[in-house]
Amino acid sequence: MRNPLWRLKTLPWVPLLQNALLTVLLATLLDFGLLLILTILFSTGVQNIGLVIPTGIGFTLLLIAIAGGVGALSVILIERLFRHVLLDVATLWALVGCLILVLFVKTLTPIPSLFLGLSRFQITGLVLGLFAQSRSYWRR
Repeated sequence: MRNPLWRLKTLPWVPLLQNALLTVLLATLLDFGLLLILTILFSTGVQNIGLVIPTGIGFTLLLIAIAGGVGALSVILIERLFRHVLLDVATLWALVGCLILVLFVKTLTPIPSLFLGLSRFQITGLVLGLFAQSRSYWRR
């Protein structure tokens, strides 16, 4: 009888975790930079020009889009930096798990964040962006 957990043991966990760490690090740097720029703009009195962060459904769609960009960035990075990793559906789902794990650890740190976090909308966007970018690897 086949062992159903055999595939989990054979996945390239170390490169996937390294990729997730690099992806979240780059996204955190961009998020922190954007937060810094918005803080400088709002503190200097430029808020009268109509620069408003969307609320409600607009903010939710923005969170999903940014998380989708993070998912797509992780696929781009794994294609370019970790070429020895064979991408298939199981590896992509393992990458989703690694990204969620690293994002969870990031939420435990005191690093300020504007758009990068871990909510159900962001997980949905992460999965959508990751699988939209990796369409060619679905059938392997």
